[in-house]
Amino acid sequence: MIIADLAEVVAAIIDGMLTGRFLGAEAIAAFGIAKPFFSVTGVLSAVLSSGAMTIASHMIGKGDSKKTNQIFSITCLLGIALSIGFAVIGILFIDQLTSILGARGDLFPIVRKYLAGLLLGVPAIVMSNIIVIFMQLEGKFKNVSLSVFATIAVDLGGDLFNIFYLGGDMFGMGIATSLSYYAALAVLMYNFITGKSIFKLSIFNLQWEETAELISKGLPKATRRLCNVFRPILINHLVLAIGGTFAMSALAVQNSATDFLDLLGTCCADVVALMCGIFYGEENKDEISETLRLSFKYVLFGVVTISLLCLFGARGIALFYLGGRMANNAALAMTVLCMQFYAFRLPFLAFNEIYMNYFQAIGDNKRAHFLSICQRLVYLVAAAFILGYLFGIVGVWAAFPISEFLLSLTVIIMAAIYEKQWPRSLKQMLFLPAGFGVDAKYRLRSYIVTEEDVIAASKLAFDFCSRHELSKSRAVYVSLCIEELGMNAVKHGFSKKDQSAEVNLSLVKDKLILRFRDNGKAFDLTKWLKIFKPDDPASHLGIRILAGLAKKVSYTSALDTNNVLIEL
Repeated sequence: MIIADLAEVVAAIIDGMLTGRFLGAEAIAAFGIAKPFFSVTGVLSAVLSSGAMTIASHMIGKGDSKKTNQIFSITCLLGIALSIGFAVIGILFIDQLTSILGARGDLFPIVRKYLAGLLLGVPAIVMSNIIVIFMQLEGKFKNVSLSVFATIAVDLGGDLFNIFYLGGDMFGMGIATSLSYYAALAVLMYNFITGKSIFKLSIFNLQWEETAELISKGLPKATRRLCNVFRPILINHLVLAIGGTFAMSALAVQNSATDFLDLLGTCCADVVALMCGIFYGEENKDEISETLRLSFKYVLFGVVTISLLCLFGARGIALFYLGGRMANNAALAMTVLCMQFYAFRLPFLAFNEIYMNYFQAIGDNKRAHFLSICQRLVYLVAAAFILGYLFGIVGVWAAFPISEFLLSLTVIIMAAIYEKQWPRSLKQMLFLPAGFGVDAKYRLRSYIVTEEDVIAASKLAFDFCSRHELSKSRAVYVSLCIEELGMNAVKHGFSKKDQSAEVNLSLVKDKLILRFRDNGKAFDLTKWLKIFKPDDPASHLGIRILAGLAKKVSYTSALDTNNVLIEL
């Protein structure tokens, strides 16, 4: 997740650095004016990609591969149509777009040229963000990393070629950025073109009524992106009015540095959205709780460490951006103070991002929307204006951690209202509906690493069925199936260290549900059942008997794991 998010950050740094060093002050000013363009395209990407991730993760958890592919096809087709439409409208009304972004006077034609180059890349920008989500759902993280490297390499090479061989103007810089996203898209699409992906694009028999759900699920993240368009404008005006140029330069450094400082927290939140979405589809309350616990562990140790480095390394960060020659002037002191205040924001920010993404994962759009608007717009802007009026620029800097603290407090108050008591543990902050999940006495979990573990898991499953007075034949069939799946995973699937399997058996009324998950080699049980015709009638007897009795057998590959669901 961090590597994927680095693509946009590093590309922006490369563009900004080369533009400032080689194309002059007006060019870098034009670059800054046009930067909100990426937030606008980000709104379109966020609606489709985050909506698709939420729905697809739920369907993977439920073992519904058909609807997962439906969502993939609808998302891709909508992304292609809307991004091309956006690009065409942008080109037709490029003068109006340039004016809206704030370009005036001599800067107008420069910004216009840069936007013309960027608009040609809108389809690639949008589709790359969409495809990345599905690649992450599959666990194809190497492909995502390669696409990031392709983005950086093409953007850097294109910028240098434009500067040194084409005379260098902002249209060329925009074209280089667009080409870098097309390169990333090409790398990502290779997996689908070669047929190695579990997702299959189709243009036939699509249920377009699911578009409403797709957009609904994606709105919370789009709301955050939209707030990111308006909030900087308001804060910039306030900072300039209260602190002047030095304060504005300090804020600019903060905005640039936080692209890196925020990464661990925000990417941790993205992982929560991905994994909790799958576990929510499975109604797996324990794994949801464990995912959140691990996330907050990273916040405690990872984000707090980054926060301390920011606090005590604020001067070094300021010098990196401003240069040693400014060591004695007011801009450096203002920047150091700004970064020190921001350091206190980071842990609260990570906590809040995790919960906003978590609400999206469990389909709680109202809370996700509410927190997004409060965080990205209401709390920060209100705190900055009030504290700025009372305490000057120091109050504005203090508004950053205070607004995030208030949002964290809001989450806790929401949990207290939901549970009708102050939460004393993480399990009292899950916001899950009544009756969610299976009672502990009606479920069984086993872990498999060795062949001995397979035998033990099989026996535990038999005892579980007997304990709940299920028929002996049913207990034997489940036990045999676990042996077959487990032995297949241990003998043929595990080729690396730290590979394992997990057996989840649950009894819901009279329905027995077996979930088998492993991180070994890919093995699609449903395809195996269709094509495997053993000579020995006793071969793989457990799987074949159970498949004949099962109401449902499904397979999905997610996060680099095999997931088999069998329902009796």
